[in-house]
Amino acid sequence: MPFRDIVGQHHAIVLLREAVRAGRAAHAYLFVGPAGVGRRSLARSFAQFLNCERPDGDACGECRSCRRIADGNHPDVHLLDIEARRFLVEPPKDYKAREIPIEQIRALRQDASYPPYEGRAKVYIIADAERLSPGAANSLLKILEEPPPAVTIILIAESTVPIPATLLSRCQVVRCSPIPTGEIAQRLAEQHGLPAGRARILAALSGGRMARALALAESAELLEARETFLRLLVTLERADAPARLDAAESLTRDRDRLPERLADLLEIAAWWYRDLAVWKETADPNLLINLDKEEEIARLAGALSWEDLRRRIDAVDYARDSLERNVQPRLLLESLFFKISTGTAAGVSS
Repeated sequence: MPFRDIVGQHHAIVLLREAVRAGRAAHAYLFVGPAGVGRRSLARSFAQFLNCERPDGDACGECRSCRRIADGNHPDVHLLDIEARRFLVEPPKDYKAREIPIEQIRALRQDASYPPYEGRAKVYIIADAERLSPGAANSLLKILEEPPPAVTIILIAESTVPIPATLLSRCQVVRCSPIPTGEIAQRLAEQHGLPAGRARILAALSGGRMARALALAESAELLEARETFLRLLVTLERADAPARLDAAESLTRDRDRLPERLADLLEIAAWWYRDLAVWKETADPNLLINLDKEEEIARLAGALSWEDLRRRIDAVDYARDSLERNVQPRLLLESLFFKISTGTAAGVSS
């Protein structure tokens, strides 16, 4: 995937192109931004650009080197992604994939000591770099302090905060931003054949993440889950205590998929209450995420006070923090659902 095929990230692409053009490409980069905005795609595109056999301001995407990088089998481009079970060296059988162990970075350092096999540059992409173990971070620091020639290391993380300062100071930070809704909608319509109206709704729901938009487009289950959960949120405005407990219990039955599913549901809730606040302030449908729920949003926003909305937004934020702290899911949902109660909104009905 050459730079031209990346959705968004125009500033990052200009920075990388100009660095190579001026002969100032760094030995180490840190691509920072929310998951799903294209950080891995950008890293692969940069690897193609560094190794393309006939670059012209971008990788050609057609030469042998570009094709092998796109297929994930170029001998000089390596991806370390423990979540996807992509390793530089096979881990022990009892490895739990909680952090990046030092053995992986030792393997990187050993491989990087040799010149490229067939390309111009060796590229190592390390996903979820915030999960580097202390030993792995110290081992990586050694190669960043004295980088071998023709080696580029790309770290990928959601934030600079968890990255040790010693590593951060030796990386060129490239910020990857949420993608504008219009660009996502255009890509969904032009390259994935979605009707314009549906593309716009999915783009808005994606939160600026192309990966999320594609997941929504390809999964009827995700959209059904959203529809069901939004109905539940409205129903809970007037539900009694047993109904709130029953709702929490029902949502926590599927324990195998619960962590991922719960994160999705809390995101749906966050966008919902965000839309209510936006409508209450502006009454502008063009600013909504849940574009297909305009009538319901208008009705509920008019019935809730600003204090009601603030309490709901705070409750969802607290629930998302609790999920990160591994609070028991049922207790998390029970707490959330009891905070979604209406005392002043006479116009709310289930």
